[in-house]
Amino acid sequence: MVLWPLWSEFLLSWARTRRYWFNTLANLGGSLLYFYAILLGFSRLTPEEARFLDPGPLLLVFTAFNLTLFTFQSIAYTVQGEAQLGTLEHMALARGGLLRQLLLRALVQSLFGVLWSLLVLLPLALAFGVTLGPLARWPLGFLPLFLAALGFGLLMGATALYFKQVDEFFTIVQFLFLPYFFYLVRFEPWMAHLPFAPGVHLLRLSLSGAEAPWGLLGLALFQGLLLFALGLWAMAYMYRLVRRRGILGRF
Repeated sequence: MVLWPLWSEFLLSWARTRRYWFNTLANLGGSLLYFYAILLGFSRLTPEEARFLDPGPLLLVFTAFNLTLFTFQSIAYTVQGEAQLGTLEHMALARGGLLRQLLLRALVQSLFGVLWSLLVLLPLALAFGVTLGPLARWPLGFLPLFLAALGFGLLMGATALYFKQVDEFFTIVQFLFLPYFFYLVRFEPWMAHLPFAPGVHLLRLSLSGAEAPWGLLGLALFQGLLLFALGLWAMAYMYRLVRRRGILGRF
């Protein structure tokens, strides 16, 4: 049964949120200040400098960035954190194995990430006068981005399975994400084949109420499934490797 482990992951995430509520509020406040400072900086540009910048698309790309980051962290940091606690091998003993348990946790934490992103998006949208008109099918715009982020998280989780202590590497990756997502604010057709780009653009269109072409949806789904399959392969390969070498949960 999948429902019981899934419910257990919900209970675990909720218990951590309640137990460490101060850290949760500080993190939320930090995210709000972080994105507000960036948007405020752009709003202070001269009209000539800001003529290509619109706070609406910028804010929606920030939302896509936030969702991607949550999904990436839900796997990559789980592997590293469980290794540090010495409980990674316990997760591997769960019914269905380590990979299924990681995917269930990623699903739950990504749902928390959607809520978190909305808590950041809505106050900033009000502060900067950004009008949102999400389509009823906006979750369909989220799905390809989620699959791509999940695949990338599995790729990063595979590195954590082997090297265990990878904080600095993950920090570098996250900082590289920010300018990369900035670059996607003004989406051009040639960007469609860049990683995450079609999913980000699709989510932005869905949240702003604009109609998304079906070709873009197909391309975003293909890219998301491709990254997800690559991530599954990398995680499965590394899992076999560390078990064969006896270094699954050992530093």
